[in-house]
Amino acid sequence: MKTLLCVLLTCSLAAQAQTAPKPDISPISLSPETNAALVKLGGQLMVAGQGYEYDRQLADDIGPRLTGSANYVKATDWGVAEFKRLGLTNVYKEPWEIPATWEPETDATARILAPHEQRLHLESEGWSPSTPPGGVRGSVYYLSSLKIDAVKAQASHIKDAVVLVDSASLASGEEDGLGKVFDAAALIGTEGARGILLGLGTTNNASSMIGNTAFVGKIANAPCGNVGLEDTLLLKRLLDHGPVEVEFSFKNRIREHVKVDNVVAEIPGTDPNGEYVIVGGHLDSWQLGTGAEDNGTGAASVMAVAQGIMASGLKPRRTMRFILFGGEEEGLIGSIHYAKDHASEAAKCDGVFITDTGSDEPKGWFTFGRKDEADALASIKPQLSSLGADGVTDGGFVTFSTDHAAFLVEGVPVFVLWTPFEKYMLLHHKPSDTFDKVNQRDLNLTVAVVALTAYAFADASGTLQHYSSAEVEEQLKSIKQWNEYQDLLEHHVL
Repeated sequence: MKTLLCVLLTCSLAAQAQTAPKPDISPISLSPETNAALVKLGGQLMVAGQGYEYDRQLADDIGPRLTGSANYVKATDWGVAEFKRLGLTNVYKEPWEIPATWEPETDATARILAPHEQRLHLESEGWSPSTPPGGVRGSVYYLSSLKIDAVKAQASHIKDAVVLVDSASLASGEEDGLGKVFDAAALIGTEGARGILLGLGTTNNASSMIGNTAFVGKIANAPCGNVGLEDTLLLKRLLDHGPVEVEFSFKNRIREHVKVDNVVAEIPGTDPNGEYVIVGGHLDSWQLGTGAEDNGTGAASVMAVAQGIMASGLKPRRTMRFILFGGEEEGLIGSIHYAKDHASEAAKCDGVFITDTGSDEPKGWFTFGRKDEADALASIKPQLSSLGADGVTDGGFVTFSTDHAAFLVEGVPVFVLWTPFEKYMLLHHKPSDTFDKVNQRDLNLTVAVVALTAYAFADASGTLQHYSSAEVEEQLKSIKQWNEYQDLLEHHVL
């Protein structure tokens, strides 16, 4: 899941979403045949579902999947081959362009030089440029707030320094919006910092990658390292008593203007009216671990839902479109490109179901303030409650954090799987995000919940409303996300 977001949806897309004709709106209703199909599908997935094995293949056999990397390409090939083996139709890769791809070429090294010598635990931050030959060396300056005004006020201290930023700095900056956090980070480089140290990890051995991509997959304007928690705390204590000097070095492999693929496949609907639902998740990951939780579980769920429906022999009324998105970690780039490129058919989309919250036992769905979505989910409450997943919640910080966001702002009905976040937040973006953390039973439950919900919406009579821009505004204000949306618009994100 992307903690900090990305990429431009044009004004013409928003206008198109407003003017596209809406289908007739009627309550979601399930026939006895659809209910019987859900029972059959749930049993198939709980007994013989392949989600756990798919995640193992992604995490262990393919490994970390940085967007555009060789492993990412291998994962897209794997997805295409498996969709075809399962018998899905219209299986293809759909390309889009990222400004730059990024991969570490050498291990990062770092140490304190004064007041004493000591090793620092450091990783190159995602989408950082390489350090100059000989590395970065300078005095440390702690920046307590990632607000633009704070950076400007401390410009004289920032120039020629190695600027240390921690979780408290980030939290202060986020008060003004995530877009302005990236503006502040870029301003640090503009003001002449020699480098930036991000102290956002949970331990020295658990750096937490976020990616300094400006939401769009661009390379940052200053070398940026990710330092461990204990080292961050040490640097701050040392600064309380006098000057601190450090040095760090790393080399990254950077390619510009790279084509990256989403993977798309379909189970065609029996009704020729062209309506469809999307089941999606992102295929890319960070490189510190193997992306088993973020988002191997989501990508595996997409595959396993398709596998379970094909194995059950079910034929939904609407087409079910399965999408493995790329570039989520750099700012939802793949899904935003997809929504933009397919805007002309958005009015036919009857729901987007995204999985990107790990493998803990599911609780239900995020519905982002839409009562009609919660009411529609009530139609399958018996099936979801049997899996312990009949809950509904509004979303909060999840609103612009994964691949549903581009569809949400078009007014399309969107749903994100709701699971507990405690374990997930300790693992995602860290070296500990590995397959041994995935619980097979809980992942089977996740797949079953996604499959039952998406199939129910694909097969039901009735359809949900597509919101106008005015209704999206009211929706986002109701869940206190309108200001965040405006910040993302201002920074050419959505």
